[in-house]
Amino acid sequence: MSSSFLVRAGVVVMAVAAVTGCAKLGMGKMNPDEAITARQALMKEQGAVMRSIGDKVKAGQVDGIAADADKLESTAKRIPRLFPEGSVNASTSRAKPEIWQKWSEFEGYAKSLETKAGQLKAAAKTGNAQTVQPMVAELGKTTCGACHTAFRGPEIKK
Repeated sequence: MSSSFLVRAGVVVMAVAAVTGCAKLGMGKMNPDEAITARQALMKEQGAVMRSIGDKVKAGQVDGIAADADKLESTAKRIPRLFPEGSVNASTSRAKPEIWQKWSEFEGYAKSLETKAGQLKAAAKTGNAQTVQPMVAELGKTTCGACHTAFRGPEIKK
């Protein structure tokens, strides 16, 4: 075998690996089961962050909230990509079909979470608990809670 053939073969192998890797990292299209698994993991992560924020508010550790708010801000950007059309499975996901029927409203909730988390991050950096406490309550109610009310179905009975 010539060295040029080996180089070309190596380039092809690396290109296939790169495309496969990008697809698995969410840069390509996910199948419905992958999307469901990925979004459930993201929502669990966000839930843990919200609990951490609540605990810090109760403990008066307002300045520690900025890092958590930053995490919410960055994860909110990923939400719409984790809901590709057709990624519904009533036995494993509580996502309602209304998500895709009212897509702009759904995206609006994700964008609102991103925006409000950014505002919370900035406020938390000031250390002003009187400003931060109502922002935390409002964020949970008007973003996560509102979206779940509109677009999340009942608990799945197993």
